[in-house]
Amino acid sequence: MTTSPDGTAPMDDAIRDQRPAGTPKCFRHPDRETYLRCHRCERSICTDCMVSAAVGFQCPECVRGGAKTTRQPRTAVGGRVHVRQGVVTISLIVVNVVMYGLQHVGGAGFSARLDLTAVSGAITADPHIGVANGAWYRLVTAMFLHLSPAHIVMNMLSLWWIGLPVESRIGRLRFLMTYLVCGIGASAVSFAFMGRYSYTSEGASGAIFGLLGVLAVLAYRERLNMQPIVAVIVINLAFSFAVPGIDWHDHLGGLASGLVLGAAFAFAPRPQQRVPWYRDTQLLVPLGAGVAILAASALTVVIHSDSLLHTGVAGALLG
Repeated sequence: MTTSPDGTAPMDDAIRDQRPAGTPKCFRHPDRETYLRCHRCERSICTDCMVSAAVGFQCPECVRGGAKTTRQPRTAVGGRVHVRQGVVTISLIVVNVVMYGLQHVGGAGFSARLDLTAVSGAITADPHIGVANGAWYRLVTAMFLHLSPAHIVMNMLSLWWIGLPVESRIGRLRFLMTYLVCGIGASAVSFAFMGRYSYTSEGASGAIFGLLGVLAVLAYRERLNMQPIVAVIVINLAFSFAVPGIDWHDHLGGLASGLVLGAAFAFAPRPQQRVPWYRDTQLLVPLGAGVAILAASALTVVIHSDSLLHTGVAGALLG
């Protein structure tokens, strides 16, 4: 066993022996003559196979091998750094806009099948209508419904302003998890305060309040100026309580979920060395917090659903 000329990678003597005598040919394309060599393993490579390196060229195999041993850059809270920022944020905005378009095309019936309905008012109704009757998917679909152009414009602008800094800090997959978990937590809290025949087209507000909570905790960890973020939270909560028709339960549920996830992101211990994902505390702690929020949401839905259904049965018997 010998080492490559730059001393960075071991080179098996068997690889040397595989180099053909006479005119060198690319080890990946035997029909191509070449006088280029990989700087690490010294195997002959053609122009299609060579990859520019800090010194000379490398073959694709050596490049892939080096990538496996190189620690990928991550943020202080464990988010993977990407050249293109805001991919998930933009995707969520597109999904919300498309859903709003479908609401107009499908009419009121489309929204009625997806909004956050507690229990259907009709005695002979489909048993799958309403969250209490098992239509739990409404906890998710209601997050993507909006009532008016002003409603969706304000929510999408907020998602853009708040989503970009959060996504850049925690990474794409964890950002998507955060958005969905906070939205479901917001839906569960909203449902917990619903009467038997209540319903609401919730919108993205609960999930956005969750992102705002995450951003607040991350800003605190980074010792940034907290006054603008606190002011935004206070103003939005005051607006939620002051304006009739706004579901403030949804906003509080999303904010509470975001604060819990934000603490998990901000204060999870960072591994001192590279470890597999199933041992990475910066991944496992937020994942555990997300599972705990979903479990609490499920328990809330089960308890309130049981209460609504028993109330309906008792009312029917008394009637």
